[in-house]
Amino acid sequence: MEETFFNPGTFFAPAGRSDDSALRENYRKLASDIQLEMIAEAIPDVALILDQNRQAVFANHALLNLIGSAGGEDILGHRPGEILNCINVKGAPDGCGTSKACRLCGAVNAILECQTSGTSSTRECRIVSRGNGESQQSYFDFEVKASPFYFKGLQFTMFVVKDISDKKRRQMLEQMFFHDILNTALGLNGLLEAIENPESEEEFKMAVSWARKAGNEILEELVSQRTLVAAENGNLVVEPERCSPVQLLNDAVAYLSYQKIAGNKKIFIDPFSHATPFESDPALIRRVLINLMKNALEASPVGSVIKAGVKFIDKYVRFWVNNPGEMPEDVRMQIFQRSFSTKGENRGIGTYSIKLIVTEYLKGKVTFESNSENGTTFRVDLPVSLAVGKNEPAAYAGAGMDI
Repeated sequence: MEETFFNPGTFFAPAGRSDDSALRENYRKLASDIQLEMIAEAIPDVALILDQNRQAVFANHALLNLIGSAGGEDILGHRPGEILNCINVKGAPDGCGTSKACRLCGAVNAILECQTSGTSSTRECRIVSRGNGESQQSYFDFEVKASPFYFKGLQFTMFVVKDISDKKRRQMLEQMFFHDILNTALGLNGLLEAIENPESEEEFKMAVSWARKAGNEILEELVSQRTLVAAENGNLVVEPERCSPVQLLNDAVAYLSYQKIAGNKKIFIDPFSHATPFESDPALIRRVLINLMKNALEASPVGSVIKAGVKFIDKYVRFWVNNPGEMPEDVRMQIFQRSFSTKGENRGIGTYSIKLIVTEYLKGKVTFESNSENGTTFRVDLPVSLAVGKNEPAAYAGAGMDI
């Protein structure tokens, strides 16, 4: 189990800030040292020098260029998550490092470990950075290294950040793609052998039927990967048309009924679901619903019943999918991050792709709530017409989590 730190008064790392005079004095000493300046500029990655309260007192030009700053004093006194505009800072009692989600952050854990042990600490860190708009977010995967740094009798922490987002994304897409395609192709190969040497006419017909389904599944995986790549590159084309919400649910259930994960589990569609047509992209919605239902099936034991439905709320249509069981807190905090998954390393793409498609292309919103009494419910709220802007939010009911 990963080592964690806790201090009274915050949800995680120590609270408390250095006073302005101490910050400026440390900055003056560091910035006036020519050798330190040369070393810092020789580091190709983002580099910060932090004081004992994890506050920046010096930064190299790589960081200043990243945040569009003209001088080092702009970052003075800020912590790494505050400089990178991490979304978890908003709910932190004393800024970066003090929220509940910070317990799972590789950056603050590396810094605390370095300060506690006096040795270097290297970790990976996922950060969701909030942009200028409330709904604009960027996803980063970083490799961070915190090392003790002594300067003129004072102790600091050298904090270096390497962006490995592209590397992690490629690994994830490749491993997920090969994992899913290989499993289906192996099954198809076995079915073809059964077709070649059937023991009976009935076995032959059954093998042909399942081989057709396996072929469709491979095609679906290929289309899914193409859609995700287009969405991340900003090239996904939205094709709105008149949609039947109940039919979209039925289509997703029909597709999943052919997959192994549906074995000995059922998906029940609420008979009181609203059937009023609306305008959106049915292909993208089906993909979102398939991912939601697939995640629910994978998270549920044999014999479970997954429930789904749809209803209209004001100018929005809400799809929902519920499965029994409560998500652990650490999963809830990371559920929409790109490289996070409960299925194993490099398998974290399902909920991330749902949020990406819904928020960036379908002008909607994804929320969820999870507890022991009602299980886990994901909700996707979409405008009844893509002409409805993001500035007209739906009336959200109940306590949930929006990340």
